[in-house]
Amino acid sequence: MSVQIAVLASGSQGNATLVQTGGSGFLLDLGLGPRALTRRLESVGSSWEQIASAVLTHTHGDHVNNATLIQMTRLRITLYCHEGHRRQLGRSPGFHQLDRAGLVRHYDERPFLTSTGLRIEPLELRHDGGPTFGFRVEAKPARGARAIAMGYMADTGSWTEAMADALAQVDLLGVEFNHDVEMQRRAPRSYALIARNLGDWGHLSNHQGAEFVTAVLDRSAPGSVRHVVLLHLSQQCNDPTLAVSTARAAIRASGRRVAVHAATQAAAFPNVVVTPTRRRAAKAAAQGPLLPF
Repeated sequence: MSVQIAVLASGSQGNATLVQTGGSGFLLDLGLGPRALTRRLESVGSSWEQIASAVLTHTHGDHVNNATLIQMTRLRITLYCHEGHRRQLGRSPGFHQLDRAGLVRHYDERPFLTSTGLRIEPLELRHDGGPTFGFRVEAKPARGARAIAMGYMADTGSWTEAMADALAQVDLLGVEFNHDVEMQRRAPRSYALIARNLGDWGHLSNHQGAEFVTAVLDRSAPGSVRHVVLLHLSQQCNDPTLAVSTARAAIRASGRRVAVHAATQAAAFPNVVVTPTRRRAAKAAAQGPLLPF
């Protein structure tokens, strides 16, 4: 069994990612309207009929869309959100519809299973405006087989060693590369916005994202991280070529060979299919066991 991971949109105008296996998928964030999501899903060979659930990282407007919540009620799609999200989501009529229909589930800091058997481990991040989470997502292809794992960490102003520990040994690592620091400082923006984005509770810079990639690689056995996806690039304060070159320099310095992809706002990219590997069980065990599936 393989896992399809497609970033449908990434950036300040809307965020959504598809994780699909065995013909059933879930959406990580809902920052696009239902029509836009329909087009993006179709562009990667999926559809609303294949979506069983959605998981919310936080409640900023580029991560949750009221019309899409209404669409989910019509289609009987379950929403997983943190209890701390309810206050902000309470302003959304679409959320009230979902809640009344019994389609809202809550996660906390503990790992949980979706209705389709995916294991999701929440990872609390440092971002303003309410509780924000990244995730480790694991899909187990067969009994006794190694899980296929994805790490997703965006919308955080800083990172910790614990965050790197939690995302070690993933097959695909998605991490925020929001801005170039000098471009951010020179941007025609208010001082308050610039300070917020550069702060510990704003967004990761290219340099910070590269440092996090290095930290995850240092904790991972050779060959375990096969793809790195750069998330939430600022259209005004970053350049995809610059972000990719910064990530590749960090990966080269680690002695690894990893495919690097810069996610986009305007189209679904990348669309990656991850298959199981038969990799170094002994070496992986030496680094410490994976959390139980």
